[in-house]
Amino acid sequence: MKKLLLVPLTAAAFVLVACSTEKPGTPSAAPSSPARGGESTAPTTATGGADPASIDPCSLLGAADLASYGTFESPVPSDGAGARGCEFTKKAETAADAVTLGVDVRDKQGVDSVVDGGNGKTTGNVNGRKAVLVPKPPSGCLMALETGASARVDVVVVSTDPQKSCGMAEKIADIVEPKLPKG
Repeated sequence: MKKLLLVPLTAAAFVLVACSTEKPGTPSAAPSSPARGGESTAPTTATGGADPASIDPCSLLGAADLASYGTFESPVPSDGAGARGCEFTKKAETAADAVTLGVDVRDKQGVDSVVDGGNGKTTGNVNGRKAVLVPKPPSGCLMALETGASARVDVVVVSTDPQKSCGMAEKIADIVEPKLPKG
């Protein structure tokens, strides 16, 4: 079952190279809520002012950050499709409850290079940082956060419901954004 969930996530990563048309609007991330106990269980790297190439994608989320979505397996580092990434898979009772998410650091692709997945893309900001939200049919969603003129961090969520995926991508982006370098 895990391999089937990773295929859409990997496919979403491959389509992020060219520019396309945009839908007007502003992505809006949900307000941050403190992690259970106020702490993340993942090691956090101080990335404020750091080079995007120094960001460890697995340090941007922890078990406590994801607790409101269920129990996730340990993060799995990944590299490919122009990104250094980290994948998180929910321990799901049923296929309808399955969620896979990825945090990908793209050192040489900015938010302007995010591709429309067929349902348009929405540009705006998350906590003052330039961002692009892109539904990825049939059931995924990507939120790209600018970390430099030609660098970004992508939050990709794949579930059985595209609206659920985009809502979760927005909330996860709100958790990830404060841990990114300012610049």
